[in-house]
Amino acid sequence: MGLFSRTEQEKKEELFSRHKNIFGALGDLSGLSLPFKPADKNDLNRKDIVQKLDAYEKFPVRLLEEANHVLLKINRVLLKSKQRKEFAELLTSYIYPVVSLWYEKYQKAENSLPESNERRNALIASVDAIHQLSISYKLLFREYYSTDVKEYKKSNKLAYQSGARSLELIRLEQRLRALRYQKLPKVSWQHCNQIFFSLIHYDEVDENYKLIGLAAVRKTADKLRMGGVPNSSVRKLYLSIQLFGLLDVTTWPTRMFHVPDCYLDLLAGEGLKIVADDGEKLNPGFLLTHYKSEMPPVFKRSDNLSSLLIQFNYTNLYNILVKDHKEIGKQQFLEKFNEKKISLPLTEMKEVDRVPAVELMIMGLTSRERRQKRHALFNDSRLSVYFGFHEVNRLLKDLVAPDQARVRESREFIDTLAMSSALLADEQKSYMAASWTVTNFSVGGLLISTQETDFSNPIQIDMLMAFTMPDNKKHPVLGFVRRLNRPSSKQVEIAVVRLSNYAETAGVQTQDELDSSTAKAVILIKNIRGEWNLIIKTSMFYSKGEPLKLIRANGSHLPVRLGEVIYTKKDFKVFELRSPGL
Repeated sequence: MGLFSRTEQEKKEELFSRHKNIFGALGDLSGLSLPFKPADKNDLNRKDIVQKLDAYEKFPVRLLEEANHVLLKINRVLLKSKQRKEFAELLTSYIYPVVSLWYEKYQKAENSLPESNERRNALIASVDAIHQLSISYKLLFREYYSTDVKEYKKSNKLAYQSGARSLELIRLEQRLRALRYQKLPKVSWQHCNQIFFSLIHYDEVDENYKLIGLAAVRKTADKLRMGGVPNSSVRKLYLSIQLFGLLDVTTWPTRMFHVPDCYLDLLAGEGLKIVADDGEKLNPGFLLTHYKSEMPPVFKRSDNLSSLLIQFNYTNLYNILVKDHKEIGKQQFLEKFNEKKISLPLTEMKEVDRVPAVELMIMGLTSRERRQKRHALFNDSRLSVYFGFHEVNRLLKDLVAPDQARVRESREFIDTLAMSSALLADEQKSYMAASWTVTNFSVGGLLISTQETDFSNPIQIDMLMAFTMPDNKKHPVLGFVRRLNRPSSKQVEIAVVRLSNYAETAGVQTQDELDSSTAKAVILIKNIRGEWNLIIKTSMFYSKGEPLKLIRANGSHLPVRLGEVIYTKKDFKVFELRSPGL
């Protein structure tokens, strides 16, 4: 199957003709460190390597570290292609099974900060080993690939296989880093694009390629195991990497990592289609990337893009997501689930995850521009942070309690802890090193950072939180954790979406509970647009249009009705709230 239609093929040929300087660089892989010294037979003795690796059979982290050490040597020395390939395959046979088991273990588990030493060591060793292994196959690709047609035909199968293997390992590196809230490095993005564009030139991106294994393939891997290791292709691997980066899946709960690939499988090549670039303004539903790109595809064309470009048509993917979103909303309203009316990937998920997963994908496929100015802070801007529905609601209750002297005494320890990101002091670090610091802020959110320690408060993506500044402790602002990022080994950044300008504790009763003396705890907020919203636990089964009685913090009672759902998270929902009394 050709990559382009006849008209698109003509555009592609014209594009390559216009960029002869790029054509000459195909297959070179910018920034790839090349072998530079002769091989030392003592260092690269296969028998010795096997003996060392076998010695660490019961110590998987040390095994990966030793394999990484060997790969660093191999990738620096001059070797014949056949010998380099044999070493790469040998190291793959040791590295991949360990990494595969760890990826499956940690992708399924609910992740949070702080990261355990066991998890951190396992994932760092995995990332390092997979990255070095990918370099080995990139070096092979560079040796096998040629811009001369006759030369390329002599080794085109080997070039395709090493290119596909490189993309498979880049994809696995991308997923492993995402487990630690880290993005794929720029050089890996660039190599991903350069390998694909090099193979575009020969229209060889759809040949069947047998994967090494099932690591990071998708959640339904259990079903695939019965049929052995599945096939893929350069195109499929490339699109999987591009979509994962575009949707910023690094910021998602790990249990949802498989969802984008499931939709790509469902749409069988029609969800994200590659088309030739026409040089014109991008239409809605199209993305752009280029040969030298160091990042995911973009929604707008930049000036002075001199390298080869292609477009991605994602309209089919977007349309099915919008359809699924509407159908789930309708089924939730009717309280009747019909899996035949929603896409297969959603039927395999827990009910509480369906709406968030679809909304995250729709948001990722929507071009967004920052409308609110972000302000950097350079002064001593520390704050107190409270995580989880229970702690946030307790804080709001205590702020309006009549006996403030008693409250201050009971909250002294809690509030002291809230000023630090660590539950206990770490003997190896100063106390202030674990303080929360505001990096920057805007009307709609803020970025806070801290040093991660083994005693850090548990933090998860989508967790409800409240924060107070030192000069305004009486008026906490509510938000939720939008993303986690680990820019360095111990530094953690937390992006917070702001939910409120005002918040108070409250209670609600259904029509059947009006004669009862109890009410369910909720949080009443006024959002950044001045509209009233209600935050409830996801375990409370309320739906749009439901009439309730609201009991406010001051004791007043109001009839209210729930409006649209604004946010659906694992532990809480945010509803619009309507009432003549508000």
